[in-house]
Amino acid sequence: MSFQIGVRAFVDGARIAKRADLLHFTFIPALISLVVIGTGTWLAFEQIGQWGTALSDRLPSWLGFLDSILIPLLYLIGVVLGIWLFGLLAVVIASPFLGNLSSAVERKVYGSAPDELLPWWRTITSTLARELRKLGYHLPRLLGVFLLTLIPLVNAVAPVIWLLFGAWTMAVQFVDFPVENRQQSFRTTLAALRRRRAAALGFGLCTALVLAIPLLNFVLIPVAVSGGTLLWHYLEEAETPE
Repeated sequence: MSFQIGVRAFVDGARIAKRADLLHFTFIPALISLVVIGTGTWLAFEQIGQWGTALSDRLPSWLGFLDSILIPLLYLIGVVLGIWLFGLLAVVIASPFLGNLSSAVERKVYGSAPDELLPWWRTITSTLARELRKLGYHLPRLLGVFLLTLIPLVNAVAPVIWLLFGAWTMAVQFVDFPVENRQQSFRTTLAALRRRRAAALGFGLCTALVLAIPLLNFVLIPVAVSGGTLLWHYLEEAETPE
């Protein structure tokens, strides 16, 4: 399955997420995203401002010209990384609502969705436990990528490594919702994506790039859940023998 299939899933997800009959499913996740990412961006600017001042104070006068290079670069890296991390936090916080959105997308597009068998309180606890499982998967790999980019020569391609890692993380995060609705294990999601890495990266790259764009990132979560749900079906169809 090609890279373009993943891109198509994201684009189709954006088209579906804006449907009027899905707005009551998308409103709360979008609001959570606005609050969390907005707060995170403000905190990032505040912290980076302090770091920038400290950096300027430590530069000798003859290197003062570096202020015009290093400070903007520090802001760029810090804000993009901060938005990405707070975007992931917004997904975790909104996760109890995202399974319902995924089911709604399936009903609209495919005519059916898994029946809800758990009471609402069990759904919340189960979803939060699932998110902790995902974080347990993501965090060691995040540390590994960070350490990898500290290696001389390897760090020359650090932006590419971070982008690919972010793409994979986004694919894992958002394709898992329809899998969880079927009460299948997290390993099922990982196995399906590993078999179709190109499609997973196509979807994940679109998601990671939009997450880094101010204003657009506020509406990313509903779009990514819709697109991830569609991608799961595309993966399932690819596995079904004709």
